[in-house]
Amino acid sequence: METLGTRLKELRKNKKLTQQSVADVLGVSKTSVIYWEKDENVPKHESLTALAKLLDTSTDWLLTGKESKAFKTLSFDEIKKKFGEPTTTNLNDMTSDIGVYEYGDPVPEGFTAIDYYPDIKASAGNGYINLEESSPYKIFIPTVEVVTSGASATHCKIINVDGESMIPDLYPDQKISLDMSATKIYDGEIYAFTKGSELKIKILFNWGEEGQGGFRAVSRNPDKVRFPDEYYSPIQIESENIRIIGQYWMKIDIRKVRR
Repeated sequence: METLGTRLKELRKNKKLTQQSVADVLGVSKTSVIYWEKDENVPKHESLTALAKLLDTSTDWLLTGKESKAFKTLSFDEIKKKFGEPTTTNLNDMTSDIGVYEYGDPVPEGFTAIDYYPDIKASAGNGYINLEESSPYKIFIPTVEVVTSGASATHCKIINVDGESMIPDLYPDQKISLDMSATKIYDGEIYAFTKGSELKIKILFNWGEEGQGGFRAVSRNPDKVRFPDEYYSPIQIESENIRIIGQYWMKIDIRKVRR
């Protein structure tokens, strides 16, 4: 089975480069290169870009064995008809490693375009139906981050956090990504789920006191008076149409400056 490590090792040998020479060019240790080739670690975005340049290939090929393809876009008229007038996302609000999709742009090499839903907020109602449709808004995330996390890029969505129940892990208006292919509950992980028309994000635990398949939803905020634990039995899950939407895997860690 081909991996990043096997592709890197093959290209390095074809270029007649030693592990030490690669390390010297990239400004890393020889041990780092050894770990990459053994698939015991993944190069950071800067190192991955430098590797691709040194080896005359693309970062996408190193990571996946496939070349990147341009993102298929809707026409501007189609976007307006389906989603209304789009707004412009301020690049100053994003981190330096994250780009914002503009209509007609291809996906930059080494990045993955993930659907972003600026009007959908966890804990702020009736957003799940929209999540099932593609969004014209995209946020570019370094592919290496997606690969390292094990997330399924084709099932990832980016929404906004609302409320204070997950402070200090997640703050209001923070952008987070959900992997909608990951719905099996592992104790202590963060998931988004719907309860009626409300979209919630909580730490979930399996709970079987009223039957197999129930779960307990816990807020990160220590104020249990305002944010008590929630218990959902299998009967309640079925009757109230409660559904696990996906597991949280990434946040864009930006905080607003207070003045």
